[in-house]
Parts: sequence; structure tokens; C-alpha cells
Amino acid sequence: MNFLLSAAARLIPDCFVYIDGCTSISATGRYGVSYYLFKAFMLPQAILLVVFWRNLNARLLATDGHNVMLSAGITGALFLVLYTIFLGSDGDLYRMLRRYGVFVFFLGTLIAQIAATRRLAKHGLTASVRAQWFLLILMGCLALAEVPLGSFGVQDNRAENLIEWNFSLLMQLWFVTWLFVRRAPSR
Repeated sequence: MNFLLSAAARLIPDCFVYIDGCTSISATGRYGVSYYLFKAFMLPQAILLVVFWRNLNARLLATDGHNVMLSAGITGALFLVLYTIFLGSDGDLYRMLRRYGVFVFFLGTLIAQIAATRRLAKHGLTASVRAQWFLLILMGCLALAEVPLGSFGVQDNRAENLIEWNFSLLMQLWFVTWLFVRRAPSR
């Protein structure tokens, strides 16, 4: 929605971001009405993520000592709040906070998704678990494609934007797969 609003107001380029990578996800929430809508939707989403990870943890009956899924999921959600709060702020400190916020959000959520899928897979591979693994493998490939951009100083904003838009889409699709998990596995 923010992309459409920002593109319609000519605040960002109008393109198909999943193929063109013409703008970043962040740019869609930096200007105009989109600035307020981005914050209005992302902050409640962070709260919903905390609720999701807590409920999923209870549903999957965590019995292992340290709960990676719950810790990583909640950490990711908290860093989404950090990122959202500082989006649209100017200055080097705010840029650093946004960068760490979005990085830890993506990393924490990915780790939580891997842990949840792994835990669910222990109870048998269903179609939804296979779909989750497939999405996670694709996300891993995209994350590996991002390494040269960040590690070797390669400046390619289009490639980075393309990776981030597609990674985000796959991450959201992973959440959709939970609609097809029939019941909590029994221990």
C-alpha cells in the first residue's frame, strides 16, 4: 500500500519492485502520507509478531532448554520497532539505528522461522512444512546473494533493493503457510 501511495505521489519511481528493484522498502515509508501509514501499520505488526511467536511457542510445546525460536522472533520484532521509529529521521546515528534495526529484524525473524519449521518438521513432513522449507531455502539463497554487496563494498542499490523486496515477500509467505498447519503436534 505504501509503495502505491508513494509512487502515485511521485515520491519514488513507479516500477515492479520485485523485478526492477527501483526503490528500497524503506523509501516507501519516508515521505508524505506514507510516512505516517508505514509507522501506523508496522508498530502494530511488531506487536502481532510478539504475540505470534509466543502463541506458536506454546502451541509447539517447547521442551528444549533455550528457546531459540521465541528469543529470535521477539528480538526481531523489537528491532522492527527500532527501525520503524527511526525511519524518516536524518543523521548518521539514525541511519545506523535503522540499518541495525532492519538487519536484526530480518535475521531474528529468519532464525525464528528456521527454528519453528525445524520443530514442526520433527512431527512429520506435511505439505505446509515442505513449503516452509522451500521458502527458507529461497531466503537463504537471497541472503547469500546479499553477502558480496555488503562484505565486498559492491555498491548496487538495485540489486540490494531487489533482494530485500523478494526476501521480505518470501518471509511473509512463510507466515501464510501457518494457515495450512492443521493442528498442534502432540508430544
